[in-house]
Amino acid sequence: MGGKLTQQIAVDAYAKAEANRLYWLRSHQKDLRVEMYTGLLDHMENRANSEGIKAGKAVILPSSFMGSPRNMQQLYQDAMAIVRKYGKPDLFMTMTTNPNWREILDNLLPGQKVADRPDLVARVFNMKVKELLKEIKKDNIFGVVVAYVYTIEYQKRSLPHMHMLIILHEDYKPRTREMINKYVSAEIPDKETNHRLYDIVVKHMIHGPCGNLNKNSPCMAAGK
Repeated sequence: MGGKLTQQIAVDAYAKAEANRLYWLRSHQKDLRVEMYTGLLDHMENRANSEGIKAGKAVILPSSFMGSPRNMQQLYQDAMAIVRKYGKPDLFMTMTTNPNWREILDNLLPGQKVADRPDLVARVFNMKVKELLKEIKKDNIFGVVVAYVYTIEYQKRSLPHMHMLIILHEDYKPRTREMINKYVSAEIPDKETNHRLYDIVVKHMIHGPCGNLNKNSPCMAAGK
């Protein structure tokens, strides 16, 4: 029930844990066998001498440290290896958290807002992702999947969303207009025949009204 203070405590706890991990890596460089990087260290020393500055002590982050440059490079290389083996992706999908999901709203304590419970939002989103993956991989809603890769990012308002690339089996690749139209729609559903889908699209996928019609719209700034 601490609101923003709860989030501040969570951030502080994360910063402590991350600092402890970094301290362990800095104090256990021998265990990580960083002496294998002698060529890199020599290069840094030569560059420092040529620029007339003193080289500091190098601390090598292993690829197992999440978010480090080597970790990001390794993930990128893994994704490229998938493309080399199975070919170009056929589908690009984005799934974004809906703060109005019943699973979230029904579990908020009295007086709480969605922004007060990033733990609840993340857990519900994770369950939704698992269900979506089940529908894609096992139920084959797009056809037989031979490979996929996805990444999860967080918006500034703490809502996670997923970007996913899907590579389909040769027999299910969308090559015709009819197949593409089966999976991709860029029109407002018919209000009479598909009222539920119409409400979802109008509520979540259409911007506005703004301007003079709604001066309190989130996109408005200084009256424009």
